[in-house]
Amino acid sequence: MKRLLCLVLILGMCIFNAVAEEGMEAEESEGLSFVESDAPYDGIWQPFEDGFMLYLPREWVAIELTDAQREAGLFYRAGSADGLMSLAVGYMRAGNLATVNDLARDFEAVGFSNVIRLDLNGIPAISFDRPGEDYRGVGFFHPVYPDYALYVYLSPLAPEDGKTAQIGTALLASISPNRVSQDMLKNN
Repeated sequence: MKRLLCLVLILGMCIFNAVAEEGMEAEESEGLSFVESDAPYDGIWQPFEDGFMLYLPREWVAIELTDAQREAGLFYRAGSADGLMSLAVGYMRAGNLATVNDLARDFEAVGFSNVIRLDLNGIPAISFDRPGEDYRGVGFFHPVYPDYALYVYLSPLAPEDGKTAQIGTALLASISPNRVSQDMLKNN
């Protein structure tokens, strides 16, 4: 639990620094490492063919995607059984974005806030908030197909009792590399 609280503190400090230095290059935090036993929930690893995995609360259920969500690039959704929290996983074409700094600038340019560069369990990534839409997320380049960026976002951003924030922080912090063969990748 101490490691999770440390992680929450580091993420909070990074967000504070990004707000305090608005207009500057996205802040970079120290490398973060997720430890399963520090999660504030009993979970299971959800692997993705796209080379990463998430540690989800055991009681969460998959949510069926609509055609519009699939067309928008989403390929996975899950949420709490009570419907209070959910996450989505998707991809977008990276275009001429080649570095995490490029990705950070792009997210800032389209209106995301608190964009922070970080090393998440060995994955160069950014974290971001979407003002007015109550969600936070993480973006990173596809490990095999760098012309795609992957993103994971969850809502709600505003915690009801503090536990929501702890669960959300742990979920995003759990994004970890998942070694899979290239022929199993979704976007080939």
